[in-house]
Amino acid sequence: MTPEDLAASLMRDIVDENVAAYRELFTHTSLSDATDPYWQQALTLFASLSEQQRAVFFEVIRQVSVDTVSNVLGVFDGVNMIKGGDAGFTVIYGRDQKMNGDLQSLFLVEDEKTGRAR
Repeated sequence: MTPEDLAASLMRDIVDENVAAYRELFTHTSLSDATDPYWQQALTLFASLSEQQRAVFFEVIRQVSVDTVSNVLGVFDGVNMIKGGDAGFTVIYGRDQKMNGDLQSLFLVEDEKTGRAR
């Protein structure tokens, strides 16, 4: 696997699949089936939205997912810092293939490619 492959896989297998899962849950779960108070509130909010607002809602979920993955990759690349993370990270695939350094940039390029396809 190359860093480019990893970036594409993260977009497809994490961001796109999670957004699809949220879309499925929000559109096919009835309020009466929800037992968790948080989930009941979320479904009530979703039910109050127009079709256009629902489309925006899922775009927001997608963007939050992209931002989150991007920020984590930025930490691995040494671009974004976390408190106490002074030593940096090295992401290794297999036994010795270094992956990080450009993961955040590669992931954001992938977002640009897939974002145009939506």
